[in-house]
Amino acid sequence: MRPSIARRAPRLATLVSLAALALIAACSSVSQPVQDFDEYMAQQEAAKGKWKEAEYKMPTAAPQDADLISFSTLPNATLDYAVDAKSIEVTREDGVVRYIAVIRSKSGARNVSYEGIHCSTFESRLYATGRPDGTWAAARNSEWRPIKPYGSTAYQGILYRDFLCQDKTPYGSAKDIVQNLRYPTTPAAYR
Repeated sequence: MRPSIARRAPRLATLVSLAALALIAACSSVSQPVQDFDEYMAQQEAAKGKWKEAEYKMPTAAPQDADLISFSTLPNATLDYAVDAKSIEVTREDGVVRYIAVIRSKSGARNVSYEGIHCSTFESRLYATGRPDGTWAAARNSEWRPIKPYGSTAYQGILYRDFLCQDKTPYGSAKDIVQNLRYPTTPAAYR
């Protein structure tokens, strides 16, 4: 004999309520950014502690507009991101690419900074910020920090992934990087 629907209804109602609660709990959980493989490997490399940063020189002049190479970030970006082609420096001893970044708004505001990206650890460092008169101010808390692929420094993740680094090493010489900024070789699916 088959059990009647009336006898199955309480069990069915309980299962439906539990399924609804599970669905609500799953949808309401706050999602955290997932650590990608490059970030994980970079943290592992940094933990080894064998790395020493090479000597570098602070910039002495402001970047010229003719030397700026814009690069694409997000499709809905309201700011223009550029790198000063003449400022790019690659030091093979420490695997760091240093450059001047210029972020411009449509209203004409500019943020100019001298930065570095450590390719093997997925980290960035702010060395100095440019002043309107063309001079530079050393950054106060200049230390290596993990690149965050979201927020105001998301462009650093794009520079790391698409233009400056490849297989946890610098993409090549400064000339190679300038060429890659002008004529990107990264497949569009990854940009």
